[in-house]
Amino acid sequence: MSEHTLAAAHFADTRLLVDEALRRFEGGAQTVILDGLDEDRYHEAAFPLAQAGYRCVNGTPAHRFVRLAHDKQHIVATATNDNFHFLQPVMRLMREQGHLVSEVSSVDLNAQTLIGVLKHCDVAWFEWGDGMVVPASKLPKYCRMVCRIHGYELFQPHFLQANWQNIDEVVVVSEAMKARFIALLGDKLPAMLRITVLGNLTDHQPLARVTPHRNRFYLACVARFSPPKNLHLLLPLMQALVKRDKRYKVFIAGRVEDERMYYSFCQLVETYGLQKHVVYCGTLPGHDMAKWYQDKSCLVSVSYHETQGMGIFEAMLAGLKPVAFNAAGGLHEYLPEQYRVSDIDEAVASITADNAAPEHYAREGEVLLRQAQLRSLYPRLWQREENDARLFSILIPTWNRERYVVPAVCSALTQRDPHFEVVVVDDGSTDGSLALLDGLNDPRLRVIRKAHTNAPDTRNRAIAEAKGDYVVWLDSDDLLHANALRHYRALLAQFSQVDVISCGLEKHGADKQFYSLVNHPPARRLHQVIHGNFISNPGSCVRRSLYARVGGYNPAFVRAHDYEFWSRAVGEAQVMFSACCNVSYRLHDGNLTGVGKRVDLSWEYRIFTALVERYTPQALLPAHSPKAREAFIAARREQLYSQCEVDNLFIVIDAINPPLQHLTSQLALLARQKDRQFHLLIVADKPLPFLGQPVLIADRICPQAIAAYIAQKLPGQFCRSYLLQNAAFTGDATQAVAQLKKSMLGEADVPSLFHRLTA
Repeated sequence: MSEHTLAAAHFADTRLLVDEALRRFEGGAQTVILDGLDEDRYHEAAFPLAQAGYRCVNGTPAHRFVRLAHDKQHIVATATNDNFHFLQPVMRLMREQGHLVSEVSSVDLNAQTLIGVLKHCDVAWFEWGDGMVVPASKLPKYCRMVCRIHGYELFQPHFLQANWQNIDEVVVVSEAMKARFIALLGDKLPAMLRITVLGNLTDHQPLARVTPHRNRFYLACVARFSPPKNLHLLLPLMQALVKRDKRYKVFIAGRVEDERMYYSFCQLVETYGLQKHVVYCGTLPGHDMAKWYQDKSCLVSVSYHETQGMGIFEAMLAGLKPVAFNAAGGLHEYLPEQYRVSDIDEAVASITADNAAPEHYAREGEVLLRQAQLRSLYPRLWQREENDARLFSILIPTWNRERYVVPAVCSALTQRDPHFEVVVVDDGSTDGSLALLDGLNDPRLRVIRKAHTNAPDTRNRAIAEAKGDYVVWLDSDDLLHANALRHYRALLAQFSQVDVISCGLEKHGADKQFYSLVNHPPARRLHQVIHGNFISNPGSCVRRSLYARVGGYNPAFVRAHDYEFWSRAVGEAQVMFSACCNVSYRLHDGNLTGVGKRVDLSWEYRIFTALVERYTPQALLPAHSPKAREAFIAARREQLYSQCEVDNLFIVIDAINPPLQHLTSQLALLARQKDRQFHLLIVADKPLPFLGQPVLIADRICPQAIAAYIAQKLPGQFCRSYLLQNAAFTGDATQAVAQLKKSMLGEADVPSLFHRLTA
């Protein structure tokens, strides 16, 4: 394969890097590796490359791009101990459909390289339930994950170490194994996990020319030396057959897994005098099996556990009559009763009976394996929801985000789902955001310009512009993972009643942290909202009609407007949670809310107050007694009030311009206040030592300078500052500060005496 590597550091402009990558592809390169891309530059490069038909298939240690049609998928396959034998027919079917299938070896595979693969594929297939599915399921989830369990894994403890919450679908080969899987997981069985029963695909075909003359005394046994295969049972069977006719001989093909079992088997063969009647042929390659079967008449299976018995059916396709001891695990679901026996006598009777022609068993084996039907069923495990053409609207409100908005929009436009639009609503930006967006050429993108108001009003405009059945929110400083919409479409196909899907988040940048990595099925969750906001707004998927039912965002809530909306929506909506990490969430000084950042929590207090007015205590706290509800609401109100930090209040007096008597009257007014829990700050253009009060020297009232002064005085605390004005006050003047604090909680209007300066 022709590979070309380009160092991103050599290209100051990402467009030049993309142009060079396209030239390399046009020149015959099958793979172009872009080395040194950070998250933002990756998305800026991935969008135009995707438009040209190229996709990233691995992100570690560098981003590897290959040609892949828009309607085809990248499927990653892993297998325990790299045993891809049973998976080969499945991968062949995937490739026949035009998908790119990458076989990933488990040798030297670590968490970082595994994430690099999983983050850039559509589907991850884990063959066997005790291999890479265990560590992969404990990593952040980025793609659809399917695990096929064959049976033996369910009798070992290792598979229980997997986080089955992160697996979308488990495939087992029998109803018996499905029942065991469910029983073993017990109350830890994820409610959202799909469990599907599908037989194995096989490359074996009925022989075009079946050897008509078989040695009726030659028996085949295809089994490895391991306890479940129960090969010691062959010995009494052969003793009974040899008593009938000394020409009976069994040929065993299979590897030795248990040396002690093989040793004891060989010793007993000698003890029973069966050396001429039991022949071990060792491990045979698959392409030699047809020839090996040619002179044999029956296939004997003595296993005590078989889920499907593929070895039995492969022998049938070669024209052999099956004689199988009844086994747990699901064999009875596939093999008809006439070919199953319960004891030595029944086995002897079946083997010594007249056999049908080899062609009969070959045709019957083909019917029983149902390969044509399975080939039509397997693709559902990896194909998109092709019959679902519902439109998603990715909504991106933005204001002065020229540094981040292009990567955000590019990440939205590289979604692997075919049915979506991207709507950017600009809230009157004064930087270069709009000019940068003009450089993105895609018919799915609409940019709406409006006069500057605030964030909730801009979100409402985005909803009004949306055409989709569902909206997906993306902040203009965040990034949307390429599988987000496809993941939501799959969930909506499974849970049609859902109104809101909340997803997992990862912190943007090299220092990864993860949030909200939980899975919960759709439910009414009103009882959770009184404890705080539990729905992540970034990346959330919302049924658009929900806004018509409960109203949009409240423009008065300059902060926590998402929580305020959820507090109304949860009374109507079915809400579910997905651990899929759909959003890379950027933390910076411009966030309205950020981890570790002091914010105005009075908005949460207002939401709580509205909650207890809107809903009954029983609806909010259904599991509590009436007395416990009353106590909880009182304690929660007190807790939220204390978090509002209303006493971190600075009353600012302007002593720069007004005459001295104004200063005296203002100080006298504050001295009469019944609520004295506040800080006084006098701003003057010269020292005022006679006052004995803090004075900030400045030539004008500057909110930024006041905020800096307050941050120095009360570091790490959320504070508010108000300018005391010379205005008339109606009412009890001694209650002015108390009324001001009530206004901070939305319980009163701001008194005319005060003008807000900061926070």
